[in-house]
Amino acid sequence: MIVRLLSIAALLLVSYQLLSLSFVAKRPVAYVLKESAEQRMQQQLCQTPVLWRIGQLDSAFALTAEQAEQAAANAAAQWNKAIGIDVFRYDSVNGFPINFRYDERQQRVLQQALLLRNIQRYDTNIERRADALAQQSELLQQRQHEFNQQSQQFTADIANFQQQASRAKLQNVSELEQKQRQLAQRQQQLQQQAEQLNAQQMQLEREYLYLNDTLNDRNALLQNQSAPIAAEVGLMEITNGKRSMTIFAFTTLAALQLTIAHEFGHAMGLGHTDNSAALMHYSLNPRQTGLTDADIIALKQQCGF
Repeated sequence: MIVRLLSIAALLLVSYQLLSLSFVAKRPVAYVLKESAEQRMQQQLCQTPVLWRIGQLDSAFALTAEQAEQAAANAAAQWNKAIGIDVFRYDSVNGFPINFRYDERQQRVLQQALLLRNIQRYDTNIERRADALAQQSELLQQRQHEFNQQSQQFTADIANFQQQASRAKLQNVSELEQKQRQLAQRQQQLQQQAEQLNAQQMQLEREYLYLNDTLNDRNALLQNQSAPIAAEVGLMEITNGKRSMTIFAFTTLAALQLTIAHEFGHAMGLGHTDNSAALMHYSLNPRQTGLTDADIIALKQQCGF
């Protein structure tokens, strides 16, 4: 039983490495991308605030234009606050478009988010039940130990009674009969305890089987899930100095804001970095919460701020 519990505990330590695979974009190139003539073009892009607006919004997204605009505004505010000037500014007419184009990558990212939620629910349930079973198992072992002690004492009392009965005189018969009745009552109580302990043992075994089945169901979710596709959830394009951003997928509004802020970095000419905590890391990951010092320094170096 203890071995089984340890096995369960070991399974609970399975990491989310399969889930942590994100939508990999291009491998990181130099953090500041451009050289020679391209550098001059990038510096020109930094001379005036970058104007943006919400462009086409695919109706397949569960997203309103107001929500999309607010997410982009929050992303722009991160950069503006960090740099100390208006690097990005909303302009409903002249701003470059931020388009939302639904494709299979959006469906995949939603499936991954649903899978993660289900796995987390499974793990919470499994951990809670495993802890409860460990406590029940320990309590049952204590009760079994107490029962064994009582059974041993009862056996000793029976042997003592038999010795007394063999030597008893006629006048002591009533006393022996009383002891015999007491022993019979104790025997009945022990039998009832034994039945209760057996029932508890069987219930505990059923609980362990159920827990193992739950673990198997949880692991089956991972085994049946294909690996995430290699694709960007956002794309920033600059052609002849004209910008265009496309959002393909997001899980939450917070994740959408991070993606737009990442693409805003590309809009200023920033490339990717290997620093997984940085906003300009080449793939969205749980370590990212917003701009880092590395992101800010890179943009200041890029634009000469």
